[in-house]
Amino acid sequence: MPLLRQPLAVLVLLGSIWLGPTGVADLFGQSLEGPILLPTNPPYENQPLASELELVEPSDADDELSMDTPEDKPSEDEPSEDEPSEDEPSETGESEPAAEIEPPPPPPLNPAMAALRDRARHTLALFHRASLSTSENTATEVMHLCLAFGCDAQLYGGKSSREKINGITYLCWNYPCAGYAPLGIAAGHIAGRIGYGLQEHRGQLLAILALSRVPADYPVRVGDNERTVADLVEYEKLSCRSGTDLSRKLIGLAYYLPTDATWQNSLGEQWSIARMIEEEIAKPVVNDGIRGTDRLMGLSYAVDRHLRQEAPLRGDFLRAANYIEKLHEYALALQNTDGSWGPQMLADRGTSKDATVQLQSTGHVLRWLVFSLPEDQLDDPRIVRSIEYLNRLLGSSRYRHGVKSLSTREIETVMHALHALMLYDQRFFTPRTPVEPAAGSLSVRPFQAR
Repeated sequence: MPLLRQPLAVLVLLGSIWLGPTGVADLFGQSLEGPILLPTNPPYENQPLASELELVEPSDADDELSMDTPEDKPSEDEPSEDEPSEDEPSETGESEPAAEIEPPPPPPLNPAMAALRDRARHTLALFHRASLSTSENTATEVMHLCLAFGCDAQLYGGKSSREKINGITYLCWNYPCAGYAPLGIAAGHIAGRIGYGLQEHRGQLLAILALSRVPADYPVRVGDNERTVADLVEYEKLSCRSGTDLSRKLIGLAYYLPTDATWQNSLGEQWSIARMIEEEIAKPVVNDGIRGTDRLMGLSYAVDRHLRQEAPLRGDFLRAANYIEKLHEYALALQNTDGSWGPQMLADRGTSKDATVQLQSTGHVLRWLVFSLPEDQLDDPRIVRSIEYLNRLLGSSRYRHGVKSLSTREIETVMHALHALMLYDQRFFTPRTPVEPAAGSLSVRPFQAR
């Protein structure tokens, strides 16, 4: 299991082993009694989304058992008398399972794409080193950092500006960000607090934990009240409300719950992942700016989790899959020739003279596309142009230097764009990049430990 390599993290881990929980130094005004290290993110699996499958609503007849017997309707796959069955026992008396045929690896990157990969990874490495500060940056900004880098996110903190602590751990253990603790108790459960410098949206923290693949049994605490991420899940279930923004709750609950899970909210109303999808599809997307792209991200994530659990694609999940597929080409048709999207995002073409506006709109649209497009469309020239555009903007001195001093909106914009680059690296570059020796340059290796 990869560990964070910062001296502070190693010191705390060794201290907790040798001295016990009460002997660890009080670095932030309260004892670090919980785990300080998290495994880095595993790569996103290259599982096809619904647009790669045959999206056909099953008929009632498909659900009925066939009445044909082997005598009435022989199987075309039935072996002949001269050919032994694959399940037929061998001479040793044991059946020999058929060998699984692995799909061939994707072709290697051409020189132009390999160069783009190296530039994108160099950008990711630069921003990861820049990091944020526990004393200067709010929980809102820290959550955006964790969105971009997941369990690799690190914060400057402690008595020295060179000391670093894991960002996810810092949030889960409710250490203060710019003086404000991100968690509280609500309805008998640990919940993310909402307000200035805290969660901006319901379910935001849980969505980030889901995207970072933090396990459900990872500790979360408020004061002396120590629980797990599963308790945060229970609060988000209870607080589901019709007519509210459910996009981030949908990501979190789709990750931590079975796809067919049902529950009651605190009002006694029946809820499920399918109902959340139904609610989100009914809301506007094209004319709703960032909220629209967030909604598409939530729907795409729920469909993806549904398919990963090998559940049949039907009902609201099928509706969502068809909806997403139709909007893919629509969104790409609104792209500017330089690879950007304008301030209107999915409503109309256009550009802005403000680089932050362009970075914001392009980062949000591209992040959704990179996550939800089938793998065989990730090398579409329009997607490649957009990756190049984002990387070029992020490389400007305006964002690269002093990121922790940017405004909250600018930090959010930068981190969403970095998340788009990270997703593209995980889905497209990494499967097409040979594993290189650990001594290689960080700028040309996968950013996260594989």
